[in-house]
Amino acid sequence: YIIAEGPDGLYLIDQHAAHERVLFDKALAQQSRKAVDVQPLLEPLAVELSLKQEQTLRTRGDVLARFGFGMEPFGDRTFLVRAVPAMLAGKGVADAFKEAIDSLDDESAGADEGERIARSLACHGSVRAGQVLSQDEMRELIRQLEKSKSPRTCPHGRPTIIHLSAGRLEREFGRA
Repeated sequence: YIIAEGPDGLYLIDQHAAHERVLFDKALAQQSRKAVDVQPLLEPLAVELSLKQEQTLRTRGDVLARFGFGMEPFGDRTFLVRAVPAMLAGKGVADAFKEAIDSLDDESAGADEGERIARSLACHGSVRAGQVLSQDEMRELIRQLEKSKSPRTCPHGRPTIIHLSAGRLEREFGRA
């Protein structure tokens, strides 16, 4: 968690949820501009899919391509991933790829398929709870979160920020 002081109290920030919000907004903005940051892989990654995932990818893989995945068939239910959205670089690409495919079929999650993919990418690309961030990384994350249209919740609806007002803090410490 990040603890930040502001003019009207303290803010407790869930760094994972906050980063998810920032990356979700970024993924949707890049996709809508058709200017997605892509990271080509030095070596293609062979990913074996379930039958359902293979069928989904063959019929709706264009949606994943719009978000920066570069993939091609490679035998029975195996695909070579040659490029990924830059936010996933070095972060469990195979699992992120499979979950992005699964999100295409998860209509129970609400939202359109683009938002579901962006939500999946943001979750996989974000910093982890408990991961140590430098002071500069924390400041930058807060700056980016402040620019969001929905800074108070992550794409899954969980809170990103808890505000403790100066008045509440004074009461808690017996000063009011």
